[in-house]
Amino acid sequence: HYKLSGPADGQLVVLVHGGTVPMWTWDKQIKALNDAGFRVLVYDEYGRGYSDRPKVVYNQDLYEKQLSELLEKLGINEKFDLVGLSLGGGTAVSFAAQYPERVRKLVLISPVIKNYHVPSILKIPMIGEFAVRTFGIKKISERFVALFEGNQEAEKYKKLFEKQTRYEGFQRSLLSMLRNNALGDYTKPYKKLGETKLDILLIWGTDDSEINQEMITEIKNYLPGLKFEAVDGVGHGIVFQKPGVVNNLLIDFLK
Repeated sequence: HYKLSGPADGQLVVLVHGGTVPMWTWDKQIKALNDAGFRVLVYDEYGRGYSDRPKVVYNQDLYEKQLSELLEKLGINEKFDLVGLSLGGGTAVSFAAQYPERVRKLVLISPVIKNYHVPSILKIPMIGEFAVRTFGIKKISERFVALFEGNQEAEKYKKLFEKQTRYEGFQRSLLSMLRNNALGDYTKPYKKLGETKLDILLIWGTDDSEINQEMITEIKNYLPGLKFEAVDGVGHGIVFQKPGVVNNLLIDFLK
């Protein structure tokens, strides 16, 4: 499931969402980018939104392959700008490190790198399934509400988020993502990316407890040439809570 919008002759920007919230994560960014003359491609990763929930291993390779196959299917051969949020930041780093010649500019917003905490109970066969079914979905729904705190449309998006959790295969895909390396170690592609001359912007909220200061410092060490923008007083829900700030940073950098 994907959406392509904006002027046909505009510079293409591909937006990759995080691990649990589908492509409507980017609703406020899409409009701002379209209004600024950019063509925008957003899509639901497997297991999320309206994309399928196939019975496969949900890992780094799957998400990179999905992005590659979508671009191929749409016949996108020109250089494009790539923006990744949270887990989508890891996917964007992996893709850009593998295909640096295809990416014009890269933007990472609170991206994963390694040491992202996943409760060990979820990795135990049968017990993990029981945990996700009984309280896991409730926990990620509560996390989502916290990410959207302060947004005027919080109730609308809460209903959308809870709707996807009831689709067949959602729990299975979520558990597979948590059990495999989707939230694992991305240091190799970060190091590889650091050897390129790609223009990179890193955006991070200073109150982010999921992607902490230590992780950001490590990313900056691997990508010494990047441009870094810290946004005060906001956490991991930065694109929901400070969309105007994020939009201005994105457009200024991409232009």
